[in-house]
Amino acid sequence: LSLPNYDVYDIITDMRTFLALTHISFYNIIRQSFFSIILVGAYLFILSSPAFTMFTLMNAKKLILDMGMATILIAELGISILATYSTVGGEIEERTATLLLSKPVSRFTFLSSKISAISLSLLFSLIPLTAVLIMTLKMGVPEAAYSKVEYPILWFEFLPLIAGAAISGISNYYADKNFGSTFIISTNVAIVLSLFLLYFMEKGALLMSLFLPAFFLWMAGVIISPVASIFSLRGNIFFTLTFSFFIFLLGLTANYIFYRFLYNPGAKILYSLLPNFQLFWLEDTWVKGKSISLKYFVDSISYMFLYTAGMTFLGWSIWERKEISGGRQK
Repeated sequence: LSLPNYDVYDIITDMRTFLALTHISFYNIIRQSFFSIILVGAYLFILSSPAFTMFTLMNAKKLILDMGMATILIAELGISILATYSTVGGEIEERTATLLLSKPVSRFTFLSSKISAISLSLLFSLIPLTAVLIMTLKMGVPEAAYSKVEYPILWFEFLPLIAGAAISGISNYYADKNFGSTFIISTNVAIVLSLFLLYFMEKGALLMSLFLPAFFLWMAGVIISPVASIFSLRGNIFFTLTFSFFIFLLGLTANYIFYRFLYNPGAKILYSLLPNFQLFWLEDTWVKGKSISLKYFVDSISYMFLYTAGMTFLGWSIWERKEISGGRQK
């Protein structure tokens, strides 16, 4: 008689634990110094990209788009891998995982909550980087003396960073709030307000459609997280970074390398295990203005969820058979 109630209670308890761990892990990620460093570095690089393209003989707008989207992709991957190591491998080293697992928290709940928190945190780097890319394209490129460049847009790009730093500094000094997490959240709010203000002030249309292909780059950052978690269970940060980016390079060229050998069962298995990042690099959508079909969008999201879930289960199965004694697994 009590079995159904017990099952429902367990599900509710696990869900509450999952949400609590996700919430805590999210704030632990965005408060890390690497998050702010990568975000600000990528932000300033995209903002200053017209200074590089003005010396080339190529199409300046296309070059800014390619540079900007590639910067967003690398930033998403870098944050994802470092955040994964910090929240999985780092907590094993610092014995935080041992403390959590001594409570009624399963290893699968622990691991899946970390990946969910990383996925959420990646949105807080994707939004400002995409917004500053849209503003940079609107500003224009000083290719020649007669080129029309809207330099006042620089204020819309710099002020969110200044506002974010000011708000986080004041909050840290007077309210003892963490500088890093406050800076990330306030900068995101400021850049969104700045983008909408520019959208209503400018007569020319902003390239707001860039948010859709940028969302696909977020998916690429999500699916590398469970892969990096597997490496972080056994190695240090150098090991995790090296092999995660090696998997990224293989996944980026997977179609070229394995497509001709798919008749071989071994090659087909290896191809299915590697994350296919070419699905998320949609250059034609921002260069040639092609649209993304609803079927392709649904298929890409389905692939992201299925691959992330599969790698999470693989990492959980590897971790489930190991013991944690003190710090690193034995």
